[in-house]
Amino acid sequence: MIDVENAVATQIVDAARSYFLRFGYSRVSTEEIARSIGRSKKTLYKHFETKEALLHAVLARVDGEAQREITALLSTVGGDRLARLRGILTAVAVHMASTHQVLLADLRMCSPELGQQAWRERRQALSTLLAPVLDEAAKEGVIRSDLPTDKTLAIYFNCVEGMASPIDVAQNAQAPGELFGALVSLMVDGLRQR
Repeated sequence: MIDVENAVATQIVDAARSYFLRFGYSRVSTEEIARSIGRSKKTLYKHFETKEALLHAVLARVDGEAQREITALLSTVGGDRLARLRGILTAVAVHMASTHQVLLADLRMCSPELGQQAWRERRQALSTLLAPVLDEAAKEGVIRSDLPTDKTLAIYFNCVEGMASPIDVAQNAQAPGELFGALVSLMVDGLRQR
């Protein structure tokens, strides 16, 4: 049996995701989102008390999708450990660049507190996935163990965010991994155990 209420909420989140990631948070109204799926604003607010609550649902969905993709990469066994690390870091960079840049930039301008919160949550979710990978590689002697994982990830995230302008991402849409190839190579080569 289909849960109609959950189906409607999912439909609302899907529409909001499309609008927020494309136009940002401040440039989209809840009325626009509701109208795009043939619903009323009242129906939207029945499922999400505020536009901010809807934003959090969108961010949770986007980050959940990235976590599933990254978890699938993490589950691959065998092969060159450095190549696996490159693949994981590239996938994270592509996710960061392709899903949040317009939205986060808009949030930082229109609602700095909300933008900072979303930024922290995003980094925390990705750090939770990546820290064990780096720690395991360090224990196995694949990468250096003298570099703190949290600092390494902070540098990585800052570099990706600095490189991930919407224009750069759009210009590299056919091969988004290429945009971050040099960064990931520098990171992995700098981390590699000598």
